[in-house]
Amino acid sequence: MRKYLLFCLTLLALPLGAEALPDNMYFRAMHDEMQRTRKELRMKGGARPYFAAYKVIFSTTQSFTAQFGVPYAAPKQAQSGLEAMAYVYAGNAKNNSSGFVNNVYYYRPATSLSVPVSYDGLRRILWRLTDNAYAAAGDSYEKKMAYKRQKNLTDDQPDFSAASRAFYVRDITPFEPLDEQYGQKLVQELSAMGKETAYLESFSASLQISQQDIYFLDSENDFYQYSQPLCSLTLTAALRTKEGYQENQTEYTPFLCGQMPSVEQWRSKTREFLARLDSMYQAKKAEPYLGPVLLEAEAAGGFFNQLFVRNVNNPKPLLSAQDETDASTGQFKDKRGLRVISPFFDVYDRPQLKQYQGESLTAFTPLDDEGVQAQQLQLVQSGKLLTLPAARSLIEGQKQSNGHARMNRWTYPRAALTNVFFVPQKTLSSSQLEQKLLERCRELGLEYGYIFPYFPVINSGKGELNFAWRIYAKDGRREPVYGLRLENMTTRSLRDILAAGENMKVSEFSSSSFLPVAVAAPSILVDEIEILPTQRKPDRAPFVPLP
Repeated sequence: MRKYLLFCLTLLALPLGAEALPDNMYFRAMHDEMQRTRKELRMKGGARPYFAAYKVIFSTTQSFTAQFGVPYAAPKQAQSGLEAMAYVYAGNAKNNSSGFVNNVYYYRPATSLSVPVSYDGLRRILWRLTDNAYAAAGDSYEKKMAYKRQKNLTDDQPDFSAASRAFYVRDITPFEPLDEQYGQKLVQELSAMGKETAYLESFSASLQISQQDIYFLDSENDFYQYSQPLCSLTLTAALRTKEGYQENQTEYTPFLCGQMPSVEQWRSKTREFLARLDSMYQAKKAEPYLGPVLLEAEAAGGFFNQLFVRNVNNPKPLLSAQDETDASTGQFKDKRGLRVISPFFDVYDRPQLKQYQGESLTAFTPLDDEGVQAQQLQLVQSGKLLTLPAARSLIEGQKQSNGHARMNRWTYPRAALTNVFFVPQKTLSSSQLEQKLLERCRELGLEYGYIFPYFPVINSGKGELNFAWRIYAKDGRREPVYGLRLENMTTRSLRDILAAGENMKVSEFSSSSFLPVAVAAPSILVDEIEILPTQRKPDRAPFVPLP
């Protein structure tokens, strides 16, 4: 059924049927409080509430951590907690309170991280959150309208576009805890493997088994319910290199809950990590370099996340009387139809994909947080940007939401990507990709090139990497290098990709709004990256050596 938005009416005046909702405490509390919101929520002399939504997350976590074979604490039972979020739009379909920031730092739903796990407790929290959200919405609406009048702003696109009713329900499976003795023994054994390495100042293993049960209901009777299991092992090390630099390194490995790798597989993973730390210990300092770099699959994921995903997200700028430039807006908002990446790449967003390559995808989104069914998008075809993620608040050229409005406790719903797949139309094997790097170095008269196992955080075009491989063009010999500072990293580098590998790896990140995003990408060869040595100085050696 299509929803026709009449400017003179509010959606909160529409009837809300409860018969299709799952019968559990969370939906009963959300439904009953939503009924009161629809019937009674009014601000004398202020804009009427137009749309409201609740999101409730019940989290259960079990964790085990040890350092150098010693547990941090005695094994504990799984810990649970309930959080709730509420937001309200005031106004109407054409103009409402969304998309306006009262001050530079505030654009988030009303949130409570400590909610009593009971019907009455949740009702009370939702009542308080709704009241706060409506007060903020009314204030935002008045200031937004005044700002638009002052700036003479007009927009043919409505603030809240129509969409069909949507719902998604999966049974909530009980959390399955791990045997406490097994989990604690595993992290103690893995962390103890670092005891024989003299230059390690700390070495820890952390195993986390968790599950989020997620519930959503809005005033248009869109709703969803599902469980999101999240399991991972994290190895963390602090070391002092041969030249006296202190470095930190982390290896994060997600796995499907209920399908944990064997102890021997974890031992092998830990040995590989220790071997990388040994290379880091022996590394030589970087020198100035300008030339091709091979990014291994994990590094390619970081590269694409920062240079592509973040520039596609948030295509509609927020309005603010304090700062008229919204730095969170993606740079690609006006680049549809233009080439933004190498022509042999297609890019897809697959929000409804829950698992890939044996791991859960934390950005799984069956419905978005404005109650719209999430759609798969082909973002790029042969290097050209075709479309952008869309929320109910559209930009020019968009006709309707494609179900990509995402929120968390830090931000109201905005258009953002989920599970992003970078698919090359032609691929090379890992050995062919390495040979192409060496050939390109010889063409440019370079003595060596670089291979990045991971990619640094880029800020204002710069980023620091504490480890990479230098590979010599003459014989393919590798040596470890530390202290690399990347310069002038811009979206131009996306168009400088010369080749891609046949391996696809998923990497998990957080967006600039702290939303989870999964990036599936192969290894890539980038034609030109500028590297300078970092300006860091060695740390003072300890007065007494490690025990």
